[in-house]
Amino acid sequence: MAAALAAAPGRGAPVQPGGVPTVEVRVSKRGFEPSRITVRKGETTRVVVSSSDAEHCFAIDALRIEKRVVPDRPARLDLTPAQAGAFAFYCCLEAGGAAQVERGELVVTD
Repeated sequence: MAAALAAAPGRGAPVQPGGVPTVEVRVSKRGFEPSRITVRKGETTRVVVSSSDAEHCFAIDALRIEKRVVPDRPARLDLTPAQAGAFAFYCCLEAGGAAQVERGELVVTD
């Protein structure tokens, strides 16, 4: 479900060998980069989430996704969104003020 940006928000994800659009996301104590991911409904997109500073999590409650992200070991997931809309993602390991920083949005377009 994620076809976001190694480029700019609103653009499609780069297509990797094998034909699956891939989005690379970095998470740190400063937040997610990019913090907005745009994908197309019904199109499978591979999301690769990496961290170099600490263990984090990539969670999207509305899509029942929760993936641990260990430093220097990227977490990979393939998403195929069934409906358009905007879905919040966040790090489920942080609490308090940090939880406000480690947030983003997955936008699924028709």
